[in-house]
Amino acid sequence: MKKLFYIFIFTIIVTTVLNILPGGLDNIMFGYLPVIFIMLLLPFLTGILLILVQDKNRSYEFLPILLIGTLVNNIAVVVINYLLTYSNHGYLPKPSFSFEALLGIFFPFIVLSLAGGLIGLVIRGTSEQFKKYPNSKIVLAFKKIFGGIFLGAGSLGILTSTVIFLYLFFNPSSHWLRYIMADFRIIDVIGFWGYYPMLISIFCILAIPLIFIINLGIISLFPSKKYLNKKISLRLLIYLGIFLIIFLLSFIYLNSGFKVKEADMKANIQESHIDIKDFKNIYISPYVEFDDIIIKQGDDFDILIKGSEYDQIGLDFEKVDNTLNIKRSSFETFFNTDTWIVENRNILFRAGTKHLAIEITMPDVEKIKNEGANVKLGSLEVDNLEIKLTHRFNNIKGNVKVIDTLKLDANGGIINLTGSAKNLIIDSGDCWVEMDKFIAEEAVINATNTSRLNVYITGNMEVVSGENSGIVNYYDEL
Repeated sequence: MKKLFYIFIFTIIVTTVLNILPGGLDNIMFGYLPVIFIMLLLPFLTGILLILVQDKNRSYEFLPILLIGTLVNNIAVVVINYLLTYSNHGYLPKPSFSFEALLGIFFPFIVLSLAGGLIGLVIRGTSEQFKKYPNSKIVLAFKKIFGGIFLGAGSLGILTSTVIFLYLFFNPSSHWLRYIMADFRIIDVIGFWGYYPMLISIFCILAIPLIFIINLGIISLFPSKKYLNKKISLRLLIYLGIFLIIFLLSFIYLNSGFKVKEADMKANIQESHIDIKDFKNIYISPYVEFDDIIIKQGDDFDILIKGSEYDQIGLDFEKVDNTLNIKRSSFETFFNTDTWIVENRNILFRAGTKHLAIEITMPDVEKIKNEGANVKLGSLEVDNLEIKLTHRFNNIKGNVKVIDTLKLDANGGIINLTGSAKNLIIDSGDCWVEMDKFIAEEAVINATNTSRLNVYITGNMEVVSGENSGIVNYYDEL
């Protein structure tokens, strides 16, 4: 009965952990492993264990414990899933209780557990045959093969886990941890006494099962040697349960600490200046997606940032030659309009939406390349200007007077400008250009991919390619 109790506790702990993860059962761990898959795998594994822990000889003798354990474990799983999903429903209306919905979850779990029980019977039957004919050539060959696999896999797992553990133990600021928490260092959220117990518990949760796998490999290769007796095995299982509880408590603490730190930093509104001078071009990376950038003309250089302390996380300004690069962390969550997916959405504690007002004052502007933010131009007067938009939903608007040539290169987004220029060059692909109040003397337009262009050209307008695009010259409409 102790073994059945351990299986029951293991089921409850794993189910609770999977439900309290950010995103719950809809989450995808490490970008590859859906949590719902682990949830469905759990009853299958418990079905196997319910067979393997029994000390019986005949197939039908395994059935009572299998059926009782299946019912008890899956009732617990369904109840925990329902209660935690209900409590995590936020401010949305709480779902009404539905017994039919619970049965719709319960019965598939029962089927998975029974399927696991059948696999357990096959494993148990095979192992009994190995015991019955220990000197058979086939049995010996299988033992050598699987013993080598278990020993190799377990040893490699222990080695890898130890290296990663030591690296993270001495380097809590590792960028590897950004794949778990994008905005903060974990040690800054839960402190020294939270970070290291959690790290040690994770290592032990991984290492203890690997020790059993190594022991299984040793027994298969060297039947006369047994490094783990029942007493030691039981102690290891107890330690595994203890470390699972430590990890669960640490994770709950981490989750609450993350929310508190995020709320505190969002409440702290700040203004700051960045001291970078002597640049003529501006580049805005795609990770700067929700920020508003205002570009103004003035005698001196100045970069003013307005927003909360949280919104400034990961923001970086760098001058390369005569270009000001505005960037954010590559772990920011943003919508990639090239692939139509949300990047970095599978980070466990993914980056939250950040919105700053960034005012850039500079004497002259020659080129603006925008891959992310909303840009506003504040009454610029320049000799020549080049504007480039690279993604859908980027936009730039404002007033600009260009003495010679304004060049627009837009592979998406919206350009809404007023002002004037002697020459206007537009290379547009799937873009909306709203410039019917921008007066240009001459223009060269290359528009593709269903672009929409409203312009005001008083002189010659050369259209290189306007297939599938709508081009309207409001000067001709007068």
